[in-house]
Amino acid sequence: MGLAGRMTWAALLLGPLAWAQGGTGAVPRAGTFPGRARVPFLWQVAALERQARKAYQARDWAAAAEAYEAFHASGGGTASSYDNLGVALTNLGRWAQAESAFQKAIDLDPEHRWAYNHLGFVYREEGRYEQAVAMFRRQIAISPKDPYAYRNLAGALTLMGRLEEAEQAAAAEEKYTYERGEVYLDMACDLNSQNHPEQAKKYLEKAKSAGAERGLLAQESAHYFLTLHDYRRAEEQYLKLLEYQPYEPLVALRLGTLYWEAGNLEKAAAAFGRVINVGEDASVTIRTSANTSKRVSFSDLQNNAGAARSVFGDVPADLARAAMLVRLDGYRREYRQSKSPAQAARLRAACQELLQQSNPIPVEAWLRDTLGWTLLAESRMAAAEEELERAYALAPGRRMIAYHLAVALEQSGDTERAVEMYTRSLAALPAAQIECGCEEPDLAAREQAARAAYAKWRGETEGFDAYRKRLEQQK
Repeated sequence: MGLAGRMTWAALLLGPLAWAQGGTGAVPRAGTFPGRARVPFLWQVAALERQARKAYQARDWAAAAEAYEAFHASGGGTASSYDNLGVALTNLGRWAQAESAFQKAIDLDPEHRWAYNHLGFVYREEGRYEQAVAMFRRQIAISPKDPYAYRNLAGALTLMGRLEEAEQAAAAEEKYTYERGEVYLDMACDLNSQNHPEQAKKYLEKAKSAGAERGLLAQESAHYFLTLHDYRRAEEQYLKLLEYQPYEPLVALRLGTLYWEAGNLEKAAAAFGRVINVGEDASVTIRTSANTSKRVSFSDLQNNAGAARSVFGDVPADLARAAMLVRLDGYRREYRQSKSPAQAARLRAACQELLQQSNPIPVEAWLRDTLGWTLLAESRMAAAEEELERAYALAPGRRMIAYHLAVALEQSGDTERAVEMYTRSLAALPAAQIECGCEEPDLAAREQAARAAYAKWRGETEGFDAYRKRLEQQK
């Protein structure tokens, strides 16, 4: 589950949403059905087009693609309907079919500027930058004052490292757009995706000077800090964005993905939980806007990549894994209230299910720590210590993992190592690491446990501060 390197298709600058083009109607070949059969055939074709356009407007990409394909198969079709089909297919990740749809739109109308724009986007996402540039230049030739063409051209040129030309295209875009500074955000985004944060910073500053919308500026600033692996400042930007757009599900998904990558699974679950609800019947309800949602089965979400795409299109999160975490967090909260063996077993099963996936190292460390801590609560010492040792080896800088391992070591009689782990649980949080806000016991209680274990080990307490200082210097 990685943070998206670029804006998603749905958020990309493709001009006013292409469904606005779709009202031109289709021209079915009615003459192929003589006599009375002609009228119902025309009505059915028109109904298919309306169904397709309705799904498109709702961004139900799977339904839109199916309906447009049926509409075209029935004999209907315009440049705009093929263009809309291409947009739906792109959101579903069906790149080759999307390219064919856009080419068909251009064949039907060689002056269809949006088809060139969208085809250029497909080429850009596939790394075919020269072809993307050609499409955007063709769009400019058709519509010389189209800001979206200049904006996407600037993005493609940026990805090619042709920054001087990109700046010229950006300056042209700024002359014609009302979306001030957003072209520079695109350029910063592309440079961040190529791991060029210093160059990206220059364009972030240009975007701010040009008056870019604060939400977009916060989003790309978060991307910049992620490139620097400064998770704490990235979190600050995403929290700003969530404040600006509290009901936008993609913002919560981005924040959840940040926490996931950083291994702060309590916070990740809370962020994902703003969008995802997992029912007892294994159904998953995903909020798609402030007042709309979609339901999918848990098994479909896990086993069918298209199920997630049908909800949002290209999203900055693995929805299946996010749903698994939301469900696991529910089990974790129930376990903390009851401490029952049944709840512990259910929580461990959920952890093991996630461990079967390929996860970031901090995520695996958190899951193994959770396994170890529940096993320790049941006095299953060998299994608990094994899991906690593995968690600590994966993430030695995690203070609560060190504390949990210390408790296990002390109970098993290894007091000397327990003192070391207790003391390591007191370390300062690294500057770029996100505070989880969930440490129990708190720092003061952990220090008390460390001093008590030191006294048990050494028979005195006076030397603890010097021991702690030596340990800090060793790291």
